[in-house]
Amino acid sequence: MRFLLKLLTPIIILILVSLSLSLLEERKVFDTRTLVQIDPFPRTEQLIKEEKYAEAHEHLLYFIEYDYVKQNPKAKELLKTIEEKRASYTYKRDKFFEGVVTGKSDEDIGKASAIASDFLIIGDIRDLSIEGSHYVQDEKVDKVMVALSSLGIIATASTIYTLGATAPLKSSLSLLKYGKRINKLPSWLGKELIKQAKISKNTNSINNIKTLMKPINNLYEKIGLANTLNLIKKSKSFTALTNIVQLSTRFGKKTNILIQTTGAKSIKEIKSMVNVKNSSILYASTYGSKGITALKRMGESRFLKRTKWTANLTKTGYKGNLDSLFTKLLNTIPSAILFGMAFLGLFYFVFKFSFLVRKVF
Repeated sequence: MRFLLKLLTPIIILILVSLSLSLLEERKVFDTRTLVQIDPFPRTEQLIKEEKYAEAHEHLLYFIEYDYVKQNPKAKELLKTIEEKRASYTYKRDKFFEGVVTGKSDEDIGKASAIASDFLIIGDIRDLSIEGSHYVQDEKVDKVMVALSSLGIIATASTIYTLGATAPLKSSLSLLKYGKRINKLPSWLGKELIKQAKISKNTNSINNIKTLMKPINNLYEKIGLANTLNLIKKSKSFTALTNIVQLSTRFGKKTNILIQTTGAKSIKEIKSMVNVKNSSILYASTYGSKGITALKRMGESRFLKRTKWTANLTKTGYKGNLDSLFTKLLNTIPSAILFGMAFLGLFYFVFKFSFLVRKVF
């Protein structure tokens, strides 16, 4: 019995050392203990409180696909509240007139009524008159609005002349003017519009704005008005805007919440993961920016195993159970204990080896 114990002791210690080093190496790649899934309910409830039902609906729907939200009864209650409100006649009527009167709204029906006048030349003339009156009264003039209205007038004339061929440009300008009213235009875009308006005025042509308007129009066609403006606001340059367009081609209307939850800095990481499934990236985004970083560093298969392997992997039996145990140990045992086990185990073998050397020599 004593001989068996002597034989098993180094084997057990070797296993513990190997396991400790493996867990530490895994944490070196990415420590999954830092991953915490985003709770969508506080923001959803806040948006409902602010009566921003469209944003609340979009936000909750993004997360409700995942079990940790789907299985919570609160999700169904909030979704029912939002959808009933948005479907009511009085709500739709109020949103329509909100768009007409204020020129802005958070619902599609209100946005449509707000943007309609800007698509017609009367809206551009009205806004130029308003800014002209500010200039006469020595008040602050919105140069971006002047630029958009000037470009809009030229675009309207061009649309008529070309029998509608330049209508997409006019549509994009109307979209941007709406975005200006609701503070969705980034400063870089405002400066570029002022610059391009001067060129168009001198040449009496809008050909110079086609390059700038193309990604905006592509976004509009793919993901609609609200998402387009939200994403434009997040851009820091024209290059960043084109990157966002590429992302929207891959993730569609989910692009806005994807960037909102992970941050604009994650765009490069997401773009680099060309061979990773979209569903895996969207799932990783429920952990915020850390989830995207973890997915890139660990790889798709390992990341899914460490976070939701039972829902994504069909492996069962011995190998699956071992991986489950490894994941549990990875998420529970402190690094200090792992370092201690590895150090003591290695010390044990060094001691045994030195004892053996002294005995032989």
